[in-house]
Amino acid sequence: MKKSLIIIFSICLIVSVSAQTGAFKKILSEKNEVDRSVFYDQLIAFQKENTEFANVYFQLGKLELETFSTLDPIVDRVASRQRIYNTKTNFGLAKNYLDEKEVSRFPDWYDVPDLKDKDSVTSLGVNKVEKNYEDAISYSELYEELISNYDRAVYHYLKAREGFIEINTSADNLRQLFLKADDSLKIAVRAVGTSFDSSMYHIDIYRDIYQQLPHKKKRKVNINKRKIDHFRMNGITPANFLADNIDVWDYKQWSERFLKLLKEEVDGLQEEIKSAYRFFIATNERMISGDECIQAELDDMKFQRIINLITKYDNESVLIDVFQYLISKLEYGNKLTYERNCNELESPPTDDFLSRKARIYQNLYSSYEKADSLSDVIVSSGHSQESFQWFFDEMMPGDNGSQTFATDQTKENNQSFKEELSGLMQKIDMQQFNVDSLTECFESDSIFLIPGALPDENFCATKKLVLNDSLELLLGQKVDQNMLIGAAPLEEDYQKNWEIAPYKNSKVSYFKIVGDSTFMLSGVSGKAWVSQYSTNGKEYFTVTLRSADTVRNVMVNSLQGNATILQEGSAGFTLSRVNFSGKIESANTFTLPGSYIGMIRQEQSMWFFSHETTAEGSKITASILDASGQVSGEFVYQFESQLARPKIIKNDNEYLTLLSANAFAGDEIVYALMNYEGEIESETIF
Repeated sequence: MKKSLIIIFSICLIVSVSAQTGAFKKILSEKNEVDRSVFYDQLIAFQKENTEFANVYFQLGKLELETFSTLDPIVDRVASRQRIYNTKTNFGLAKNYLDEKEVSRFPDWYDVPDLKDKDSVTSLGVNKVEKNYEDAISYSELYEELISNYDRAVYHYLKAREGFIEINTSADNLRQLFLKADDSLKIAVRAVGTSFDSSMYHIDIYRDIYQQLPHKKKRKVNINKRKIDHFRMNGITPANFLADNIDVWDYKQWSERFLKLLKEEVDGLQEEIKSAYRFFIATNERMISGDECIQAELDDMKFQRIINLITKYDNESVLIDVFQYLISKLEYGNKLTYERNCNELESPPTDDFLSRKARIYQNLYSSYEKADSLSDVIVSSGHSQESFQWFFDEMMPGDNGSQTFATDQTKENNQSFKEELSGLMQKIDMQQFNVDSLTECFESDSIFLIPGALPDENFCATKKLVLNDSLELLLGQKVDQNMLIGAAPLEEDYQKNWEIAPYKNSKVSYFKIVGDSTFMLSGVSGKAWVSQYSTNGKEYFTVTLRSADTVRNVMVNSLQGNATILQEGSAGFTLSRVNFSGKIESANTFTLPGSYIGMIRQEQSMWFFSHETTAEGSKITASILDASGQVSGEFVYQFESQLARPKIIKNDNEYLTLLSANAFAGDEIVYALMNYEGEIESETIF
């Protein structure tokens, strides 16, 4: 009898659970057919009858979060707080009542895939519920921080504005205000700047937090700081902190400028201008032509103050353009000098080294471009030299002294940047031993001779690569033996450190520095071979490839323990991946339009660049191989210049650098910045 009752109870329980599950399935199956509010009401009704059913809370949590994400977090504060509270509560209850068997049976209820491995399904579902709950807690905390920082930003801005208006309405003009200035005015001016700083501090935090919230439509929260130029005309209108683009008056800048005016005004302006210009001439000469590690301290010479004072007397004077250029040129000079004289990198020219250099020159180019554009302004603005004639008579004599100055500066800037680019191109050549050939045979008593060598077994070096002060690589022959020697330079000779006989005495047809202390050699002996060595002569591996096609590039991944090797033959290109044991793991073939000029790794793909001459100039094609080794797309970069021997460097994941000789003028260098979408950001001939 007792056993029968247990069976009847179990059957009733199963029927009850089955009915419960069926009812919930029906609600979910109709959710796309009914209004969102109806779906919500159905879930609430189901929850009231089934208080320990986990997925109803999961679905309610998702709906509450979606509603929260559509609200304006600043305007709809009450509703936002309620919705994020409901989100947190429902996801918490879902976690509390979660039934792992239910997850395994109905994975789609928890937005996870239905896999064969039910343990994996359960794990994914549990993780999903826990993550949603943790996210809800995080959103709740972030929301309160968002509101707090927004309110503080508005409060401090209003305080700065009120203080500014009070100061500017206390006198009829600046001169009158200066006459009655005292410590209380300085304190009030500083307070305005401090309040503005506090406002910007909190608006930055508000912006950052806003981006972390799940809202679908977010304000951009772009701050446009407007300069206060005119006494009692600017700085009065309010700011709308609910706009995407928030126009604010820059009370901090006004505060700093005003305090300087209170302290200095215009006494000694003439000598100050001359002194600043003399400083520029002397410093510029040391930067452009010298080898000192120097940096111009622009603030010490008060260039911006001079511009402000000049503007006060004549806002149409070309002297304003001149001093704006001086600032820009010294900023360029600072970067140029730092890179050339202060930041001399001893690292060998690896791919990473060249990328760092390319990023540095990209930054340097932006400063060069700014200085160059401002020198053009001096020439073309039409601003007069009549004001401050005493300056031009002494410093820039002649009817068009400022224009002559600007023209000479343009030539100087062009030449200085060209010299830096030339040095970078030499580093690229060094990486693959593309150095000038030499014919130098060392005599029979040379320290290069191996023990027991015959007197006529001289070593003849055909190429020499200087890695650093203590190591040079010499490629050549000893009798009929091809050889690479690592040697330390002495006063008149060399001290041999090690020597390498290439694989099967074949000629070295490819060389590349791939690490701070490693390099690759390649040649052909029946089939192409590739060897990796350290700069102390130790061999890491040698691999024989599947064909005799010429090796064009090698990229080493030390973390994964493999090398990617590109070969070129009559039928096209082969890209092989070889592990450090010498085993070929994969090989893919493809073709390129035009002549190969370089390859890079971009995320999970390999990019191959080829060059063609066109009627319009030159065309660089980027062919992309995906992770499976298939060509997945290409971009075409059309250049106006006729390129000769172009080289590609990866700056980062946003930009590429192209360096090339000009086909029509061998002493000119083409420098271009390219993005990864087939667009040339800039193309300049130096």
